[in-house]
Amino acid sequence: MSVTIEDLADRLGVSRSTVSKALNDRADVSDATKDRVMQTARELGYQPSAAARSLRRQRTDKIGLVVNYPIYRVSPFLAELIPGMATAAEDSAYNLILYTSLAGNAERIKSLCRSREVDGIIIAWPQQLSETIALSRLLTDEEMPHVFLPRRVPHESVSYMASDHVSGARQLTDHLIALGHQRIGFVRLPELFETDHDRHAGYAQALRMAGIAYEGQLVISSPTSEPAIAEELLSAFLSLPHPPTAILFFTDPLAIRALAHAKARDIRVPDDLSIAGYDGILSSAVTVPALTTVRQPMPTMGERAVNNLLKLIAEPAGPAIQETLPVQLIVRGSTGPRPQV
Repeated sequence: MSVTIEDLADRLGVSRSTVSKALNDRADVSDATKDRVMQTARELGYQPSAAARSLRRQRTDKIGLVVNYPIYRVSPFLAELIPGMATAAEDSAYNLILYTSLAGNAERIKSLCRSREVDGIIIAWPQQLSETIALSRLLTDEEMPHVFLPRRVPHESVSYMASDHVSGARQLTDHLIALGHQRIGFVRLPELFETDHDRHAGYAQALRMAGIAYEGQLVISSPTSEPAIAEELLSAFLSLPHPPTAILFFTDPLAIRALAHAKARDIRVPDDLSIAGYDGILSSAVTVPALTTVRQPMPTMGERAVNNLLKLIAEPAGPAIQETLPVQLIVRGSTGPRPQV
């Protein structure tokens, strides 16, 4: 049976309110009494009620992670973000609470805010820009601190954490150009909005700086990020009158599936075709051949998102925090010199 404030008061021969004030370091209780109360609390193994403490402080010490899809679709990317979030939250004595399929439901978001279940929210992933801004306004009106992750939001009042996708795609394209590739296929993913725009911009910049003409037929938009679409995308590139000698897939899971389909077609990677991905998830290092990719700093991104949210919780009237983190090109065996015709 747990020890209560009443038990401490009985043992010490003082009132319950005196014990409560001493435990909360109130100025109207002497240091000697505080010392006696704390010593007795340690001896009896007293643990304060988290719920009662939160009510007094008007804080829950909880952060909500709102994911915009069902739990069965949690991706490797998100799985690598969460440890950084959890570590940063725990280091600040916060708990991380996961909410799925919630970001597009305004009424459920309002309910979450008004119940004060959490002190702040991280939203992954943002939806279309107009919906993202509307959601941010709703959260602001509900006085709920929030950060969007992992995409930039081009609006000065919205806090976000993202990677430098322009630089990432440019580095990846530069790498292939340095290997002699002139015809480089690029997969777009319009459902990712600003991220898709930024990566496409980086790809186009690299071509322009190298004096290589941009060819629209070498850029194919994928209707989904599901890896099953990889075979269709690979077929679309290879059926072109002049197929690319290298293909940049939008995500590592797409590229990994494309490697398997290339092997099934007896296409040698990278001798016949270079394939690259993006994100740098852990499984990209164990494919055959290992996948060239751009590594996003997922654990760091999760950690910084939590720390920035805690700043917003501490300073509700402060400015939005917008942060973009550098990425890293990782060259592996799936890319090589352009095939000699």
